[in-house]
Amino acid sequence: MFIWILYIIYEEANMDKMLKESVASLFCHVIKLDNKDLDTERPLFCRFMRQDFPDMTVEEAKELLDKTMTQEYNIDTQIAIIANALHNEVYAKMSILKQLNHIIIKSNLEDDDYELFDRVKEAFKLS
Repeated sequence: MFIWILYIIYEEANMDKMLKESVASLFCHVIKLDNKDLDTERPLFCRFMRQDFPDMTVEEAKELLDKTMTQEYNIDTQIAIIANALHNEVYAKMSILKQLNHIIIKSNLEDDDYELFDRVKEAFKLS
């Protein structure tokens, strides 16, 4: 019984880490897509990550941004991870969409930006 409880705790922590990394990848994808200035985007990224994950410190958010910006990832996989993790969390999905839209609007709008937004919205089943 005790081992099962430890396993559940481990799985929840692992899922939380994956969700954080996937949300970070989504936000960083837009930053990369539009060649945004990382220092300009850093405060907004940190604010959004801390809104979504209140246990995250500013320093952890900054480190995650720097790490994610240098990584290769499949954005469709990251979107699917977020959608699956938040399948019953309509408010959380709406919040992430609102944040994503905010990051997109701050840039020079491109068709690719809203194509990504629509893909996320569809994956979240909010269309």
